[in-house]
Amino acid sequence: MILDLVRRYLHSTESSWSNGISGAIAEFMHDAGESVSFGESATALHAVTDRGAIAVNLAQQPACFAHEDITHCTGSWTQVLSLALPESLSRMPANHAITALGADTGAVRSRDRDKQIFDLGLGSELARFCVRTGDPDLAGELNSLCGKTLHAQGQTLLALLQQSSPQRIVVSALGRIEVYTPIPQKGGHTEAGPHTHLLPGLLGKDKAVLPPGYSAVMHVYPPHPLHDKYGVKKPFDPAQYHAFQDVLKKVGIEDYLEAKAAAAGTTEQQAGDNSRWYDIARRIVKIQEQHNKRR
Repeated sequence: MILDLVRRYLHSTESSWSNGISGAIAEFMHDAGESVSFGESATALHAVTDRGAIAVNLAQQPACFAHEDITHCTGSWTQVLSLALPESLSRMPANHAITALGADTGAVRSRDRDKQIFDLGLGSELARFCVRTGDPDLAGELNSLCGKTLHAQGQTLLALLQQSSPQRIVVSALGRIEVYTPIPQKGGHTEAGPHTHLLPGLLGKDKAVLPPGYSAVMHVYPPHPLHDKYGVKKPFDPAQYHAFQDVLKKVGIEDYLEAKAAAAGTTEQQAGDNSRWYDIARRIVKIQEQHNKRR
């Protein structure tokens, strides 16, 4: 089941992926007509383009949890599939200062495995935000910052990264996303395709939605019936709507499914302990019913 879902969404040009935590995240997607190289082993899958790469680690048999949420960006709802591990398996040693990690032997592309990788030291046990370079001059400058914190060297480091635009890599226990596109200059726009966001002020602001005992930093955003992966609106697609509803039935977060059933009036259950989910579900059900009636 999980392998099939990961494979389906990895190959889909209408899906996108993220890896990381609030304030430090990498996103991967590929477009129709773009050259993509796929690979698969017994424990992992990957995809590579000229703009970025993703590797999904299934060795520890992650669980899948699906849910929906309200989004103000598109005036509709989000569709999210989270890959999760028990908390004890999702943690990695955290670096609290800029740290040289040596050659990136875990790079998705073989030609990047001799390049030097640096952890920016965000202090998270769930994800590392790293940069990678084969430029000895840039590696030397990054080495000179090692042992210092992002808080103390933030402006210097961010200016250096913006000027040199190294590859960015976000690593978690569930895999990695690598981004090769340029870092936007100040005031510029993020290019379409794989990209990163590093916003130290938002670190640790993630909201908990998964069942207790699980952590997830890798998420899939399946094809949406109302807009494409870049948020551009499109006519309602009932096939894509029902495809994700089927996923929800199989791996949906139980509290959300119960709240949505109550909001849709298909059960006698009241909001009760799921009042947060119930309010979200009630609004989503209303929007979805409006679009389904228009067909």
